[in-house]
Amino acid sequence: MCGGYALAEPTEVLEDVFSVDLVGENLPGPSWNIRPTNQVPVVVDTIDATGDQRRRLESARWSLIPTWVKGEPPKFSTFNARSEDAASKASWRDSVKSKRCLVPASGYYEWVVEDGVKVPHYIHSAETLAFAGLYSWWRAQESDPWMLTATILTMPTVPELAAIHDRNPVPLPKDFWATWLDPKEMGTQALVDAAVASAVPVAAGLSEYRVNAVKGNGPELIFPA
Repeated sequence: MCGGYALAEPTEVLEDVFSVDLVGENLPGPSWNIRPTNQVPVVVDTIDATGDQRRRLESARWSLIPTWVKGEPPKFSTFNARSEDAASKASWRDSVKSKRCLVPASGYYEWVVEDGVKVPHYIHSAETLAFAGLYSWWRAQESDPWMLTATILTMPTVPELAAIHDRNPVPLPKDFWATWLDPKEMGTQALVDAAVASAVPVAAGLSEYRVNAVKGNGPELIFPA
């Protein structure tokens, strides 16, 4: 699973890395302690009124709420979605079809029990990561404004990270980004499975090390312990 991550890159860098056409409002700045329900940047491809496909960088609530949910958000966790059956689960299947996103990250945290104590580890790459994600528009009542919400897909861990956790996020390689984002591509479980397969080499190449307690916010959180 992925219950906390860091994104050190500012909006201007993300625009360049992801070849963004349009930047939304109220995008959060860099953060080294991103937790579920925080606002996070996501990359989406949409079709505009003229039929052109545009890539957007938008702010989303990290914990997807399906459009059909009314009233309060679900009580169960929705910040991660298991890739193995994403296309058949009620919470994710509509988003798999046409609402897929990328969630930029510098790295993520996992807590490992060492000598009876949970110790945080930081798993990262030298380049900006793009986690496969799903998004949905939600509002509690018809009179409320629409809110963009998102989740991060997870996969069974690669052997290189097995000592850290039995699952890891799905970090997509750059040559799969357009396929994953394409709103004209009707998403199926086969597409999700292809995304996971493409992510295996990326996940296998990630580095990890211990860090100190993940408290507060600042670049010191990802310094080796």
